[in-house]
Amino acid sequence: MAKSDQAVFQLEGVSFSHGDKKILAGIDLTIEKGKIYGLVGPNGSGKTTLLDLLSRGLQPQSGHINLHGQSLANYSSNLLSRQLSYVPQEFHLGFDFSVFNVVLMGRHPYIPRFANPTKNDLDLVEQALELMDIVHLKNRLVTELSGGEKQRVIVARALAQNTDVLILDEATSNLDIQHTIRIMKVIRDKTRTLHLTTVAAIHDLNLAAGFCDELIVLKDKTIFKKGNVADIISQRLLHQVFSVEADIVNDPAQTAPRIFFDLQ
Repeated sequence: MAKSDQAVFQLEGVSFSHGDKKILAGIDLTIEKGKIYGLVGPNGSGKTTLLDLLSRGLQPQSGHINLHGQSLANYSSNLLSRQLSYVPQEFHLGFDFSVFNVVLMGRHPYIPRFANPTKNDLDLVEQALELMDIVHLKNRLVTELSGGEKQRVIVARALAQNTDVLILDEATSNLDIQHTIRIMKVIRDKTRTLHLTTVAAIHDLNLAAGFCDELIVLKDKTIFKKGNVADIISQRLLHQVFSVEADIVNDPAQTAPRIFFDLQ
């Protein structure tokens, strides 16, 4: 695979199995900076596993992954935490931390042991709370929150971490439409203005089409297709990958195609 000067992640021949079950096989992928990549595919296609590999929650069993031209495996935990932040699909804390302190955890890679947070750390936490519309929850215990509120807290923690790479696994799955759109707008704006790199598993194809620059489509343990949203979304792909029929409408007033599923 040709190397790219813009490459943030470079995956070559990456495979992973759970026991005897192959999850991903022969993944070759380049992810460049300044874009939102939507990771889509049917249930069980390996989306979460791929994100876990990118965030080093899992190690590839064959092939290799580079981050900024260096082997992902060679990063120290602290340096990696300064490079990328990860929002999991499910978030569990066994202790009664306040919302503010959970979001402050995003600053831990930058705070020396036994030191206090700086003004910059606290400012970034406050900004993240405001962006996620949870300032009013800052003194609440996370164990008292609804699933959607907890999800906004963990996204705020990732934003406070202030990394160049964001990895999101169904980050809006527990949210109502208002907060879903709010989060996606924040991610899109930050990606564009700060030239970040975002890789997000998204189950809603219209949401992915509306906010992503490129789509990575997984099927049968590998990458079925990758490219610009307008080039990827088609009736044929929706039938081949998701086994659904739909109409695709390209409105000149919209930057992304709209998908209307056949409900009959």
